[in-house]
Amino acid sequence: MKGPIHIVVLGKEGVGKTALVVRFLTKRYLSEYAQTDEAIYERNVSVDERNTALRFTDISGKDVERRAANKEMISKMDGIIVVYSIIDRHSFDVAKNIISWLQRERRPAPPIPLLLLGNKCDLGHRRVVESPGLDSPDWQTDSDCFLRFECSACDDVDGVDEVFTKFIRKIQEKRDPSSKPPRKVNHHSSGLGSPTQLRAAIRRRFSVFNRDRTTF
Repeated sequence: MKGPIHIVVLGKEGVGKTALVVRFLTKRYLSEYAQTDEAIYERNVSVDERNTALRFTDISGKDVERRAANKEMISKMDGIIVVYSIIDRHSFDVAKNIISWLQRERRPAPPIPLLLLGNKCDLGHRRVVESPGLDSPDWQTDSDCFLRFECSACDDVDGVDEVFTKFIRKIQEKRDPSSKPPRKVNHHSSGLGSPTQLRAAIRRRFSVFNRDRTTF
């Protein structure tokens, strides 16, 4: 695969975009960050036992509408993450508007992987945004490239890692259709040979069991 995977992260201010990216890359959670119009994070991570170079462009929530409309920037990305907070209905509306804009502006270009990510699931008792399925009328997009998940940057390091890994895997498949995760080997069945050999081994075991019973 040539070059790093470029991902842009968009969403309303305060939804936890930076917290999610930092949690995935470092496994650490920081509750406060210096405010900048744009932050870039680069790191190599292991995805499916392959070293993968990543580059995240994290757009400030205050600047999201102007920067999201930057067609040149968006066209250079391999994937887009749109973040909202499950306790902020307006952030969800902003996320929907961003996705609608992306759908309009990218046509007729081939779709790129898009992740709609709800954050702050640790505050589920304050939830105001429900979780519609991918077949909802709100999501008229290429389902093969559209992923939707919820997690918590605050207290769910495994969940954040799983979501980002699935998204990166989708990008890898899009960039290289022949790319597939390494096949897992079932070590419990290794060394048993072909089905014929396995059946023969089972018969031998039962024949020994029957002979033992007849000696009593």
